Amino acid sequence: MNSEALVAAKPQEAVPETQSKRLLNNATFLWIYLGSTLSIVGEGFNSIVVGFWVLSTTGSAKAMMTIMVVQMITSFLLGSVAGTIADRYNRRMIMLGMDIVRGILMVGVAAVFSFGEGQSWWMLIVLLALVGAASQFHNPAFSSSLINIVGKEQIQRATSLMQITDTLARLAGLSLGGAAVAIFGGPASVIVVSIAFFISAGCVLLSGSFPNPIQQDREKKGFWDDFKHGLSYIRGHSIARSVSILLPSIMVFFVASMMVFQVLAVTIWKATPWQFGMLEAIIPIGYATGAGLIAFMGSKIAKRGIWVSIAMLLAGPNLMLLSSINDVYFAIPFVFLVGFILSVGTIIVMVMLRTEVDGEYQGRVFGTIGSLSSLATPFGIILSGVFSDLYGADLVLMMNGAGLTLVAAVCIYFLKTLRKYN
Repeated sequence: MNSEALVAAKPQEAVPETQSKRLLNNATFLWIYLGSTLSIVGEGFNSIVVGFWVLSTTGSAKAMMTIMVVQMITSFLLGSVAGTIADRYNRRMIMLGMDIVRGILMVGVAAVFSFGEGQSWWMLIVLLALVGAASQFHNPAFSSSLINIVGKEQIQRATSLMQITDTLARLAGLSLGGAAVAIFGGPASVIVVSIAFFISAGCVLLSGSFPNPIQQDREKKGFWDDFKHGLSYIRGHSIARSVSILLPSIMVFFVASMMVFQVLAVTIWKATPWQFGMLEAIIPIGYATGAGLIAFMGSKIAKRGIWVSIAMLLAGPNLMLLSSINDVYFAIPFVFLVGFILSVGTIIVMVMLRTEVDGEYQGRVFGTIGSLSSLATPFGIILSGVFSDLYGADLVLMMNGAGLTLVAAVCIYFLKTLRKYN
């Protein structure tokens, strides 16, 4: 049976028992929510600690770039594979195992910080690549489990709440990481990250078993058959295919623009350290505000495809206006809109995926989108960084805004299923 026929013929999935529960009465969700928050704090914490240690020890931007490139390649290669595994095996056990693996690996990172010598950053590259690989297996297992944990009635609020917490947790991790390195040093700070992953594993353990999606294809298949079947499903499923095209295309410009925005703040707006920190905080505030709006409106939101279309079409012009501003305080509302627009567009799209994609294929869909995004976004960052040095951050931000507008318009015009989604 081809993927189009499979989509058309899909049976109704069993409604999980948790669907009738209110979100805050769902113990499984609350444990997973807590564990995910701690894990994200640990990741933000880790990025600051590792970045500081590498740069202060080696004094080499090349070393830091090497770590980033290795992590990017790892994410790209493993995304769809990890998604296939999430669809074949127990997703809760994958999350539990990957949290434990990440906790153990971070103990190894702490050992490198404590006892490593001159070229020890190569050992660090291997350990961090393995941490990234474990995260790549963890993420699709988590993303594809949420709909079965909370049910369709609560998925929009659950997704919005997770995104708000994700933003705040990353900010907390970055802030706490810098303070911890200054007070306790690198090794002790990395141990904190390890503990966060172990506690996250404990939360998964305490959450109990997850409801499982109904397996539509009962025939026993090998791994690579499932892998290829998953890619075929994405091609045949209009929502999965559309989002797999839209998100990586948009994120190339969005993420690159965040880096250019930082350069613009320092070189053109002459922001003080306090002003720079304030600007950095405004984007997550905008993101959290958008997520809060989506959570508050819940099922009242109609014509969600139109919401996504408007958000994506406003993003580029907002960046272009931002590039023409010369005063840091005049930039504040436009910086706020960067986070707000991104939040509204991406959260609704994620809800689309979780409600429309068959449960047994969600791991492969989320894994594939993560794989494509992990390849696209560093490409945009590198190009924007090079051209910012050559032609100025304001011109590059203007071009990014124009490119984002064009890509958004093309995607929205051709991806009719996405645009007309209700």
